[in-house]
Amino acid sequence: MENCWNFIRHCGRPERSRKVTLAILGLDNAGKTATVRSIQGENPEDVSPTVGFSAVDLKRGHYDVSIFDLGGGERIRDIWKHYFSESHGVIFVVDSSDVQRMEETKDTLSKVLRHPRITGKPVLLLANKQDRDGALHEADIIDRLSLEKLVLQSKCRCKIVPCSAVKASGKKAIQNGLKWLLKTVAMDSDISERVQNDTAEQKEQEEKDRRERSERVRQAREERERREREEAEQEGKTSEPEKEESITANPFQPIGDIISEMVMKKTESKDSAEKTAQAPADHSPKRKGKLCFWRKNKVGPLIPAGPAKARRGPKTWFGWFRCNVVTPL
Repeated sequence: MENCWNFIRHCGRPERSRKVTLAILGLDNAGKTATVRSIQGENPEDVSPTVGFSAVDLKRGHYDVSIFDLGGGERIRDIWKHYFSESHGVIFVVDSSDVQRMEETKDTLSKVLRHPRITGKPVLLLANKQDRDGALHEADIIDRLSLEKLVLQSKCRCKIVPCSAVKASGKKAIQNGLKWLLKTVAMDSDISERVQNDTAEQKEQEEKDRRERSERVRQAREERERREREEAEQEGKTSEPEKEESITANPFQPIGDIISEMVMKKTESKDSAEKTAQAPADHSPKRKGKLCFWRKNKVGPLIPAGPAKARRGPKTWFGWFRCNVVTPL
């Protein structure tokens, strides 16, 4: 009786929504974005190629589904691996009508399934564009892609669904394939735990790579600054960092003291320059007068030039007084 009551209570309780992340991959022009629009119920025609990455969130039953629509260009396929850790499963879209690119499709699919963060996860392979002439059938696609061999090596559960994203019948096939993929993810209890662990490891690795890049940039900058200082020293110049250190020797000194100190240094430098300019004149001996020759019909000794001195002439008597006749030199 108790078991019956538990069963009834469990059935009557609403099931919690489950978060599922899917990555939709494939070559460029395979129809990935048109497939996403078909899943959303929107018009899949007139779709422009995806450049980079776009995310779509939708509700399917009790699943909250996030789909990573990744560009399929050759240059952008390298970013796919950054989304593998968060993905519970993969939708791989193949252009069934493009026979010439089947070998490229095979190599790309093989790389995806052999990646350690995809191995063991379910894969839905959509053989798209079945409405076009010359499109390969399901058996031919399996043979050309060596799908059985790839699935066995990667241990991935795989389902191939022929479809056409732009046709009504193709939309129904895509919806059925999505239901299979979500059900397969829900049945594997280890996938959610694996996604959590892979996501944590990837974030840790990305943080480690970021620190290593920052360290390399720092070392390169220090090496460049060191070379610049050496070149400046060889040229007799002072590098900018050294000038800044001399100016801001004490960063906590009041600004008024710094200004006063700079004004004082400028004044001392100006006074020193003026003294240096006057120094040669101060060391030369000073002369009181200019030397000249005193001649009177003969060469006399050198005497300093100065005011004319009076020389007494012959004495003469005029009447009752005596006077001296002064003859200039």
